[in-house]
Amino acid sequence: MEFAWNTQKNGMSDVKGLEKEQEREGKISNNEIDKNRTHLNYDLVQNELNLYQRVKQRVEEVRPVSRVQKNSVVDYSNIITVPQDQFKEWGIDKSKEYLKEVYNYFCKEFGKENVVSAKVHLDETTPHMHLHFVPVSEEGKLQARKVMTPKRINSIHSEAPKYLQEKGFDVTRGLGKTEKSLEIREFKAKDLQEKINVLESKLENLTFEHKETLEKLNLAEEKAKNKINSLERISDSLSKLEEHAKGVIGKLDAVEVKKAFMSDKLTISERDYSTLVSLAKAGESKSLENLQLKSKVGELQRKLDKSDLDEEVVKCKLKKLNEVESKYLDLQRKYIKLEKTYERVESAINKLDLVDKVNDEMKAMDLAKKRKMSFDMER
Repeated sequence: MEFAWNTQKNGMSDVKGLEKEQEREGKISNNEIDKNRTHLNYDLVQNELNLYQRVKQRVEEVRPVSRVQKNSVVDYSNIITVPQDQFKEWGIDKSKEYLKEVYNYFCKEFGKENVVSAKVHLDETTPHMHLHFVPVSEEGKLQARKVMTPKRINSIHSEAPKYLQEKGFDVTRGLGKTEKSLEIREFKAKDLQEKINVLESKLENLTFEHKETLEKLNLAEEKAKNKINSLERISDSLSKLEEHAKGVIGKLDAVEVKKAFMSDKLTISERDYSTLVSLAKAGESKSLENLQLKSKVGELQRKLDKSDLDEEVVKCKLKKLNEVESKYLDLQRKYIKLEKTYERVESAINKLDLVDKVNDEMKAMDLAKKRKMSFDMER
């Protein structure tokens, strides 16, 4: 049988993930694991601490003062496998003895105090051991580069089989990396790489969607600002109309109406007549302005009703759209009030039987205005 061993260096952040895998914590995606046999797994290193705590404790013992950097190598995880055909020949007891002697070899090679865990897994199709040691040099320092050199790794491939042969196991140095010798770590690495590729693809799609959503949000915000600005301008115009209406009402209230002698008609003074003509002229202008404002308000309402913003954009802009709706309702109230005011002006003119006279007066004023413009152009 070839000696099946491979090793991997780890930082502190990697140890947590390895611990979950070894202790079967969280979601298990490996189909080769038989949960009904997980209770058969055991650790040759007896310790109440978990893997992360053991590594951290040992590192702090050798580096009590200086802080360990994030990229520092603090652990080497090793997988030693008993191939399936050999396991069938040996059986479970001899396979356990073999893994125990491998553990003894690593304790001899790197120091028993540095071998913090040796978890044997018997719940998979291929029995194997996860052995962890902290790379501490002979000087008692955390020095991964000095402890695990390429030369030493090559030496272990040769010396470990010799040690195991002395213990009665027919083991030889591996001639190369075969699928059997690497089936656990290599298969898991391939599976992990596939998952990474899928996640990278998802991340790329999410980045694109995020950018697209951000553009929609910015566009929605700009639209909302424009709507609010338009409503504010209309609100200002209506406020001015409202003030004008108050003045009109005041002037109407001041008109003295008298009933003609021996007639049903009402009479007013020449001064009040001039006032009504002026109000009628202004009323026509303001009515046109009202119609324009009403059209703008209606257009804004239609835009609000037919908004094609998606659900996420609506959620983000709900507050601003509520402000727009509030301003719109305020504009409607002001417009209705103005309409009632000008109805009073029109009613007063009709009641005083001045419609024809006011119309004639307004036509005369328009004609005079046109003549003046024509005269100015000829000059």
